Amino acid sequence: MATISTGSKLRAYSPRAIASAPPSERRHILRRFWLPAVLVLGLAAGGLTGIIAAYELNYSRAANEVAALATYRPSVVTRIYADDDKTVIGEFALEKRIPLKYDEIPPVMKNAILAVEDARFYDHIGIDPIRIIGAAWKNLTTEKVEGGSTLTQQLAKNLFLSKEQTLKRKVNEWALALQIERYYTKSQIMELYANHIFLGANAYGVEAGAETYFGKQARDLTIGEAALLAAVPKAPTEYSPLNNPARAKERRDLVLDLMAKNGFATQAETDAAKAKPIQLADTAYYQSQPKSSPFDYPVEYIRQELEDKYTTRVAQGGLSVYTTINVDAQKKAYEVVREGLRRYDRSHSGWRSSYTKIPVAANNGEGAPTQQELANYKHPDWFGNDYQQGRYLMGLVMKVDPRNEATVRFGKYTATVTAVDMGWSHRQPRDEFKPGYLAEFAIREVDQKDRRLKVELSQVPAVQGAMMTLNAKTGEMVTMVGGYDFYTNKFNNATQAYRQTGSCFKPFVYTAAVEWGMTPDTTVSGAPISIGPWQPHNYDGSLGCGDMPLKMALAKSMNIPAVHLLQTVGIQTGAQMVRRFGIKVPMAPYLPSALGATEVPLDQMVSAYSAFPNNGVRVEPHMIRRVLDRDGAVLEEWERTTYKVVNEYVALTMVSMMRGVVQFGTATAASSLGVPLAGKTGTVNDHTDVWFIGYTPTYVTGTWMGFPGRKKPLGNDMTGGHGALPMFIDFMKDFLKNKPKEDFGKAPTMPEDMKELFHQRQRELQAERAEQAAEAKDKGETDTTPPATDTEPKLEQITLPPPPKTDVPERPVVKPEPGTPKTEAPPPAATRPRETEQPKKKGKKGDPEPPGD
Repeated sequence: MATISTGSKLRAYSPRAIASAPPSERRHILRRFWLPAVLVLGLAAGGLTGIIAAYELNYSRAANEVAALATYRPSVVTRIYADDDKTVIGEFALEKRIPLKYDEIPPVMKNAILAVEDARFYDHIGIDPIRIIGAAWKNLTTEKVEGGSTLTQQLAKNLFLSKEQTLKRKVNEWALALQIERYYTKSQIMELYANHIFLGANAYGVEAGAETYFGKQARDLTIGEAALLAAVPKAPTEYSPLNNPARAKERRDLVLDLMAKNGFATQAETDAAKAKPIQLADTAYYQSQPKSSPFDYPVEYIRQELEDKYTTRVAQGGLSVYTTINVDAQKKAYEVVREGLRRYDRSHSGWRSSYTKIPVAANNGEGAPTQQELANYKHPDWFGNDYQQGRYLMGLVMKVDPRNEATVRFGKYTATVTAVDMGWSHRQPRDEFKPGYLAEFAIREVDQKDRRLKVELSQVPAVQGAMMTLNAKTGEMVTMVGGYDFYTNKFNNATQAYRQTGSCFKPFVYTAAVEWGMTPDTTVSGAPISIGPWQPHNYDGSLGCGDMPLKMALAKSMNIPAVHLLQTVGIQTGAQMVRRFGIKVPMAPYLPSALGATEVPLDQMVSAYSAFPNNGVRVEPHMIRRVLDRDGAVLEEWERTTYKVVNEYVALTMVSMMRGVVQFGTATAASSLGVPLAGKTGTVNDHTDVWFIGYTPTYVTGTWMGFPGRKKPLGNDMTGGHGALPMFIDFMKDFLKNKPKEDFGKAPTMPEDMKELFHQRQRELQAERAEQAAEAKDKGETDTTPPATDTEPKLEQITLPPPPKTDVPERPVVKPEPGTPKTEAPPPAATRPRETEQPKKKGKKGDPEPPGD
C-alpha cells in the first residue's frame, strides 16, 4: 500500500484542517505561502486605491468645480449705445470686466504676468516642486518671505478659495491646480487669469485695467504700463497707483527687473521704462465717481427698465443695449434745459448762498474738512478734466485768504476767485466761502498748459425742468432730460413727476368736441358759469367772454369756452377720450378737468400729443430698439405697437386748430422757427407749473418747469408762453437744422358718419341760441352776452357733483392763464404741499393778446 507524504497531506487539508493542524505543521504552511498572500493583498489594496483615486480625480468636488469652468461666465460690462449704434452713452456692471481671447492679450502683457507670477509656467503641471523648494530655502536663509505658488495656483485661489493662510487651504489649492492643468491648456489658463484678476478701482482683467488706468486698450500698452498692471494683483490696495503711487512704482520696477532677468525683455528696455514716472489717464482718478454727462437720465431710465425685466445680475452682465437717443439732440436738450432754469433763477429767485459741503469725519460731519479730505475729494463733473469755455460745473473751495481771494479746485485744475468773479451774487469771497464748500461756476477761460481756469460764480437753480422729444411716426424717444443735474437730484421729472397740466389738457376736450360733430368754426359759448361755489375765470380775471369759434377759443386758450365744451360733450365722453390718448391717469370727473386739473407726467403728455401729427395713430413710445446678450444673441427687439386714437379727419382738424396757437394765439414766438408748427401752452393755477408741447409733422417736444415736489408759485409773469416755450424754441432751432422742411397734411372731408352728427349739433346750437335770444328779449336786454347763470350739467354729463365747502385746507387748483381760469375748483386733487405768494394782480380785461399761456 502506497504511503502519502506529509506535504501531500498538508496540501490536501482544508482550511479547517490546516487551522486544526499541529503548530509545527501550521508554521510550515505559513512559511510556504506568506509571500504570495502578501502580494495578492497588496495588489488588491493598490487596485482599490487606484479606483478610489480615479473616482476622486473625476468626481470629487474639486474636479466638478474645475470642470464647470468650461461654462464659467464672469460678469462683464453692459453698454448702452446711442441711435447710431456706435456711440457709448453709458455703462454699468457689477464688475467692470472686458474679456479678451488669448490671442488678443498682447505679448508684453503675457510676459509681464509670467515674469512676476510664474516664469516656469510652461514647464510644470500646476504645482512646481522646484519653485516650492527654492521658496522654502529662501524663507529659511533670508528674512524675505517668498511664495511658491504657480500662476495656476493663483487662478485656483482667486476662483475657488479664500485668502486664509492655512495648510488645509493650501492642500485644496494644490488639488484644484492639478485639476485645472488636467482640464485646460496653458493658453486657456492664461486667458482665464488675465480676464479674472482684480486690479482695483472695480476693474477686473487686463483690458478693463488698461481702460481704467491708462484710457487705452490692452493692445496699446507700453512695457511699463503692462508691468504696472501685472504688479497690482498681489495687493490691489497697497499697490494702487491712485492711492499709493510710490509703492506702485516700486512694485512696477520689480516686475520690470524680473522681465529682464527671465528673458522677457532686454535690460535696455526695462531700464528705459523704469526711468519714466507712472503716467495715468486723467479719468483714472474718478473711477469711484460716475461721470456726469447729458445722458444720465436716459441711461438710468434704461437701467431700471432692464432690471425690472431681466433682474440686476442679467441687466449688468454684459448686455449690449441699442437705444433711440440721438447724441447731438440729447446734448442740446440738456444744455437748453439747464440754461432755461438758470435764466429763471437769475430773474426770479435771488441769490440764496446755498452751497453743499463735502463729507467730513470731524464732529459727526459738522466740522471743518482736513487738507487730506479736501485733496482726496472728487466730483463727477471733473471726470477726465475735460473743460470747455461756457461749461457750468461744481468747484471745491480749498482755501480763503485774507486778500479776499478763494482758491477753488476743479479736479487737477485750479482757479483763483476774486470779488470780480462772484457773478450776479455781488458778494465777497471772504464772506461767502469756506473751505469744503461746493459751488457752481461758469468757465470763462481754460489754460491747459498750466491747468488753470478763469471762472465766474453761478448758482444751482432751486427750480426744476424737463424736456422730452418723441418721433411721432416711430414712437422713438429722441431726447429725455429729467432735471438740472442727475447727481444733484436723481428724480426724473420727465417720467416720475405727476403735475397738473393746465391748458395743455384742453386739446383732449376739443378733440372730443370735434369727434362729437363740431368744427373749427363752430361757435362755443363764453357765458359765465357758476356751479355751486365754483366759478371759473379766464386768464384776465373775467367771468365770461363773447361767443367765439372753437379755433379761436383754443388758440387764445380761453377757459370759459373750454368748460362749456366739456359740459356739452359730457364728462364721461371727455374722460374716455383722455384714456384713448394713452393717458394712464384717469381724468378727474369734474368740469375743472377741462382746464388741466388732472396730474400727468410729461412723457405721457408728449406721447398723447404724438397722435395729432400721425393722423390719429399713437405709436407706443420706447427708448430701447434691441438688446443683445453677451454672446450677441437677441434678447429683445422692439415691435411696433400702435393705437388708433381718432380718425384722420379729427386728428388733422385738431392740427389745424393747434397751429393757430402758434400763428395767432399764446405761442406766437414759436413762429420764429420758420417751420410749420402746432402745439399748446399750459399754466397751472398760481403759476406753479408751466408747460409747452409742440410738434412738427414728425417730432413732438414737450417742456415743463416748476418747483420739485411742492406747489410753489413761479411768479406772476411765468406762463407756458414765457417759461416753457423759450426752452422749446432754443432746442428746436438747433434740432431742426439740416432736416427736411415738412408740412402738415390737409384734413380730409368730414366722414359721412360724422356729417349727420354735425348737422344735429348745428340744429341744437341754433335752437339754444334762439332760446337765449328769446329770454334776452323778454327781459329787455340788449347785451348779446349771456348773463351769468347757475348752470347745472345734465346727469349723463357728470358722474359726481361738486363737493360741498368744508373747512379743510385749500387744495391747489387750476391756474388761470391766457386761457386757464383762476379756479377755486370743485376738487382737483393735489399731492404736494403748496407755498403761497402775494396775491397777483388781475390782467386788464380785453387785452388784445394774453401775455402767454
